[in-house]
Amino acid sequence: MSNGKVSKKIQQVFPTIEQVSFQVLIEAYKGITNCNQYDLDWEEEQFNQELVVFMRKSKLRIKYQLTIDVEKKLFNEEQSPIDTNNPKKLPRIDINIVSWNFQKDIELEYFFEAKNLSEKNWYKKSGVKIDASSYQRRYIQTGIENFRTGRYYNGSLIGYILEGGIEPIIDKLNSRLVKDTNSLKMIDKINFIKDFSDCYESKHITFSSNEISIKHIFFKF
Repeated sequence: MSNGKVSKKIQQVFPTIEQVSFQVLIEAYKGITNCNQYDLDWEEEQFNQELVVFMRKSKLRIKYQLTIDVEKKLFNEEQSPIDTNNPKKLPRIDINIVSWNFQKDIELEYFFEAKNLSEKNWYKKSGVKIDASSYQRRYIQTGIENFRTGRYYNGSLIGYILEGGIEPIIDKLNSRLVKDTNSLKMIDKINFIKDFSDCYESKHITFSSNEISIKHIFFKF
């Protein structure tokens, strides 16, 4: 360190909250699957909660002083609690990670929104039929679209694969996105997580005609 500035070498070594959030998330997923501690009949909220339980056990949580929780309301601190900022109308995002450890005197947050996905229709043990097409449509309409429109921010999407394969599901999602004029780049594989290959990225146009990249992580259960 010199002249009160952090050297480029140190800056490169110290990870961002996004990078650490991915690491903690992947650790938790591997822990859950290794223990076989899940049920395919679970709703998204149950997977979210179990992931958070495992994420809180991570040594990285202590090292980077992370606060990890489920269902965070996203509100604008600059606006009064009325209209779209009314607490009763606020969007909730599934998993939130908070820390003061990444930037001096600033609290940073990172979020994950998760959706169940399947390749084909299937039945839960209870006999309830799951419509794969409905899952896929919802992933786009309430997942991708919420990030594209700014309703969600500072985060990524998780797809819980409960039936079928990841690649066939991505093909089905992309067949829907290709019809969307707001999509610049389909969901495509990109390596941004060490030792984990099922990570992807898509690009879209926002309301203000800017380009936004959305990261996707797919967990096969």
